[in-house]
Amino acid sequence: MRSFRTASRLACALPAVLAAAFALPALAGAEDAPTREQLAAEGQDLSPEEWQALVGGRTVWYRISGEVWGRESYRAEPGRVTFQFPDGECLEASWTYSEPWFCFDFGAALGGGPPHCFRHIRYQDQLWALSRLGEPQSIDRIDATPLTCGVDPTS
Repeated sequence: MRSFRTASRLACALPAVLAAAFALPALAGAEDAPTREQLAAEGQDLSPEEWQALVGGRTVWYRISGEVWGRESYRAEPGRVTFQFPDGECLEASWTYSEPWFCFDFGAALGGGPPHCFRHIRYQDQLWALSRLGEPQSIDRIDATPLTCGVDPTS
C-alpha cells in the first residue's frame, strides 16, 4: 500500500536559495503562479548541461501551489538522485534526458512503473519543473542542505 501511495504522489508531481552565487529571485505567491500552459508555451527549457551545472552536488527544493512538495539531492554519481517527501521518506532514482524531458526511473520502489518525466523550465527568472500531467512545481531553492532520510518521529 505504501508504494501505491508513493507512486500516486509522484504521478501527480515530483523529482524547493542557490548557494551564495546562485541566488534565485523571490517566489511569486501561489495565486500569481503561471499556468502549466504558460510555462509550456513561454518557458525556456534548460539543457541537461545547464541543469547539471545548477544542481550538481546540491539539493533542489520543490513547491506545489506554495506548499513544500519535496527535495531532490543530486549528490550521487551522475544520473542518480534521491527524492525526499516532506514526511522524510526517500526514494532513489536514475535519470535520463530525451529532449525536452528529464525522466526519473524509480524502478521497484514504485512497482516498476514507467519513469516520471519533467521539463526543467526558466520562466520570468524563476525555475519550474513541469510534468506531463501534474501541477507545475516551483523550484524554491537549490542549496547544499543534505537529506536525512526517514520519517520524522513524533512526540
